Amino acid sequence: MARIVLAKLGSDAHDLGVTAVARWLREGGHEVVYAGLYNTPERVAQIALQEDADLVGVSCLSSDPVYATRRMRQTLEGVGLGRVPLVVGGVVTPDMKVEISRLGVAAIFGPGTRRERLLESIAGLLAATTHAQVAADGTPSPH
Repeated sequence: MARIVLAKLGSDAHDLGVTAVARWLREGGHEVVYAGLYNTPERVAQIALQEDADLVGVSCLSSDPVYATRRMRQTLEGVGLGRVPLVVGGVVTPDMKVEISRLGVAAIFGPGTRRERLLESIAGLLAATTHAQVAADGTPSPH
């Protein structure tokens, strides 16, 4: 399956949601690298680069999700991972959701997202990314 990097951005210590997501993804057969709490976008991008991540997921509850997502997207692009899907979790208002979607985020998961919906969404994103990579260079991801 896929290698997925998950992390909490900023000073937020509420990790119940992201640790549940990590467990669900592992149960779904994915390899999950959980970077833990208090991460910067730069640290998450370096971990994603080192781990050859197929997808990056960040959770931000207490920080501004639009700002955090913008920085995360820019940082991934800066290290050459602009094609790696970025998903965001946390409390996101409808207005924020529109702004975050414009930043090229692949999916946004809020409180109450069901396990099945999350796993189906991630599977779809990974399949689309693999298809796009094969179409672009003929080489599927090794994961």
